[in-house]
Amino acid sequence: MAHMASLATLNPDAWLYAGAWSATWWSGLHPETVGLAMRQRRLARLIDQALSASPFYKKRGGGRLCDFRPTTKHELMACFDDWATDRRITRAALESFVADPQRAASPWLGRYLVWTSSGTSGEMGYFIQDATSMAAYDAIDSLRLRGRAPLDNLNPLWGLDQRFAFVGATGGHFAGFVSLERMRRATHGRPTIQVVSALEPVARIAEQLAVIDPTVLICYPSAAVLLAERQLSGTLGLDLTEVWLGGEQFTPGQRALIQAAFQCPVRNNYGASEFFSIASECRFGNLHVNEDWVILEPVDANLQPLSGDGFSASVLLTNLANLVQPLLRYQLTDRVRFAPRPCPCGDRFRVIEVDGRSDDILRFQDAQGGPVPVLPLALETVIEEGAGITHFQLLCRGSAVIEVRFDAELPDAPAAYERLRAVLLAYLRQHRVAGLRTRFSRAAPQREQRSGKLRRIVAVQARSQGRGEVSGSSPASA
Repeated sequence: MAHMASLATLNPDAWLYAGAWSATWWSGLHPETVGLAMRQRRLARLIDQALSASPFYKKRGGGRLCDFRPTTKHELMACFDDWATDRRITRAALESFVADPQRAASPWLGRYLVWTSSGTSGEMGYFIQDATSMAAYDAIDSLRLRGRAPLDNLNPLWGLDQRFAFVGATGGHFAGFVSLERMRRATHGRPTIQVVSALEPVARIAEQLAVIDPTVLICYPSAAVLLAERQLSGTLGLDLTEVWLGGEQFTPGQRALIQAAFQCPVRNNYGASEFFSIASECRFGNLHVNEDWVILEPVDANLQPLSGDGFSASVLLTNLANLVQPLLRYQLTDRVRFAPRPCPCGDRFRVIEVDGRSDDILRFQDAQGGPVPVLPLALETVIEEGAGITHFQLLCRGSAVIEVRFDAELPDAPAAYERLRAVLLAYLRQHRVAGLRTRFSRAAPQREQRSGKLRRIVAVQARSQGRGEVSGSSPASA
């Protein structure tokens, strides 16, 4: 424990990483024996730590995982000061730290990385990672991100000569940005890792990528789609060896478009701020849960175990790697389904299908009638950071009329609308969107009829046509 206390999480710990890598390698070879045994040992350690050192969990659990009542982000954020096993961790101190975006990827309290996320729920969450959990995530990605077969990732030198470009949310304590910034600082320029803000206009993103000339592109599927369209049109000339995706729903149509554009392997990953690498993709395009490090329980609307093979209402996650901020039976709002049959790739970790975050690309026009696509991630980030609002829905109707809706619980919704409207229009003017109109609606946010999920950025016309995006003109001044 004295050694652990001296760790600075910014730099990967070689001993912890070697141990996590070795354990992950062996459990991948024998998931039904070695993997299961390791999972049980990690679960026992997690439960013991939570019951002995977390006041929150002392009140909620017993000796078995099923003894713990499901928890939600809202509940954990409300009880934040009783949650962590390091009693120095308080919400007030953490919020003071994350208020400075320049401190992203810097150790907090000398030893922790901090991630912030609102996710699909729209509620801000703060997630703390210690050196042990980061070693586990590093090992999983090293061994499974580029393929699930045991021999897929044994070249220790792969990546050193690559040029990585990450297009995503930057300038804050976001999980993807913090993780890559940590690696960029630790590797001292080899490989090269460049970051491009997804808030930039797509044309500007393309210009920056042309200068970086990456060999590996890391981004959200929606960003990859827009870049693939430019690649196919001849306005972007990237020569990629791989594309790595995550953070949003990824469809077969998106995969076909991106592969056709870049002519290279496209690798999908399912993760969250609560656990960075929940599932990794095999050569058949199936997501295998990393069950040696994480436990998923599909549940119905009453948080009871799901019966049958359909999609769950949500899923309970238990993170076996993180002992400082335990997550036991934590509710993710993603709908999941375990495949009923083993995958033909031979990997015995179970295959999962995910119905997760899938907001829409919005397509507007500039003053000359040219197309202006805007990423949903960019709009969400601008509104959250600029207006301080996380519970909202934008409905793009027809000719670029954006209707704004809020949850009924939001106090002073008209004032919130004015803040949102100001930052939204200022941002879209930077993209040269012409004549956008907005309006405030007191109606409740729309939810998906099939899943009940709330989409925060919705192209109404395209949803009705089943395409997931809309072409909108901008006929009037905002």
